[in-house]
Amino acid sequence: MPRRLLIVLGLLLAILGISQLVIPPIAEHPIEDRLTAGGGSADVSMSAFPAARLLFGDGSRITVTGQDLDLTSESTSGEVFSNLDGYDQVAVNLVHFRAGPIELASFDLTRSAPDAPYHLRTRGSTTPSDLASYAAGQAGLPGGPLLGYLGNQVLGRHAVPIHLDMELESDNGNVVVTGGTGTIAGIPTGPLAELITSVVALKL
Repeated sequence: MPRRLLIVLGLLLAILGISQLVIPPIAEHPIEDRLTAGGGSADVSMSAFPAARLLFGDGSRITVTGQDLDLTSESTSGEVFSNLDGYDQVAVNLVHFRAGPIELASFDLTRSAPDAPYHLRTRGSTTPSDLASYAAGQAGLPGGPLLGYLGNQVLGRHAVPIHLDMELESDNGNVVVTGGTGTIAGIPTGPLAELITSVVALKL
C-alpha cells in the first residue's frame, strides 16, 4: 500500500511539474495574438502555482511587453480590468504604438499587490479632431461624450502632447481614476486615461 501511494504521489508530482511548463504558454499565446493582430510584436509572461489557475484568469503575476502595435478597437466598453484583476502583480510596458486615436511613445501600467491601485504612466499625442471623431463612433466609451464635445470645441489637426501619471482602481472591472487629475489642451486627463487604458486592457 505505501508503495502504491508513493507511485500515485510521484505521478501527481510529475503531472504538476509538467503543467507548470505547459500551461503558461497556452494562456500567454492568445493574448500575444490579440495584441499583434494589427501588427507589431508582443511578449506575455504569466506565473501561478498551480499553473492551472492561469486558465481561469488568476495568477501571481502577468508581464506584458510590446512595440509597434495597432490597438485600435471596435469597442472600449465593458469590464476593462476584468482580465487583470485576477493577478497579484501586473506589469504592462508598451512602446511606439497606437491606441485608438492616440499615438503613444510609451505606456506603463503596473500594480504591485492584489489590493494596490493600478499606476498608469504614458506619453503620446493626438489631435482634437481625431479624438472627437473616435469618441463619436464609440458607444459606451468611458468619458466618450465629454471627449467628443471638448474635442469639437478645440477642433484642430495639430498634435497635442499627452503626459499622464495617474492612479487607477478597478470597480468590478471598470476603470476608475482616483489620482493625478488635470487637463491637456482643455481636455480632462481622467477620460483620456480611461480611454487609453481601456483600449489596451481589453486586448489582454
